[in-house]
Amino acid sequence: MGFFRRRPSPEQVRARQDEGIAAFWAWWLAEGRAQAAATFDSEDGDAVRRLGPVLAERVHAVDPDLSFETGSGRAARHVLTVTAAGNPDLRDVARRWLDAAPAADDAFEYADFRRGVADPSGIAIGLDEHRTVDLASATVVAVVEGGKVHVQVSHPEFATLPDDAQGQITFLLLDALLGEEAVERWVGEVAWAPAHGVPPVPLHELPALVDGVRGPA
Repeated sequence: MGFFRRRPSPEQVRARQDEGIAAFWAWWLAEGRAQAAATFDSEDGDAVRRLGPVLAERVHAVDPDLSFETGSGRAARHVLTVTAAGNPDLRDVARRWLDAAPAADDAFEYADFRRGVADPSGIAIGLDEHRTVDLASATVVAVVEGGKVHVQVSHPEFATLPDDAQGQITFLLLDALLGEEAVERWVGEVAWAPAHGVPPVPLHELPALVDGVRGPA
């Protein structure tokens, strides 16, 4: 009877992921890189939006739960990031994707963690045509315990948003401010609320607190 499907073994999952990784980089080298570089260099919003589903299809062929994003690179003009987005079960496949990447060039470099933004003062997440969640207006209550910084994040717009949206925005703000790797390593419990029960500090002060826990580089 064909009513039940056997769950693939870890070996089968890894093999499929490896096939997806190989296919991704083969496509990237054959046409994807040139297409993406031309699109992002043009700063054509419509072209960028059309490219999004193309990249999504290729990344999700590696694993449907991976996330990706593009942005300005540090040495190259652009960076392509494929990330586990905080899911420890996907950390290995994201790293294998990165390990298989070609060498960075003038157009693209690659990463498996979202990087912190060099100047976070202008970070803003659009909600609609008229509303944004800007990092400058966000606040945090932070507690250091056991080598981790536990945080509760708030923003005036949180009062208008459902709980799951508040949570998604909280993690986006933290990743943009600290970088995803630092969030995973140094931030403990993450909470959010429309208002704090105790006096907060501006969210942009959080990196200094995390640096104090991290210690000298």
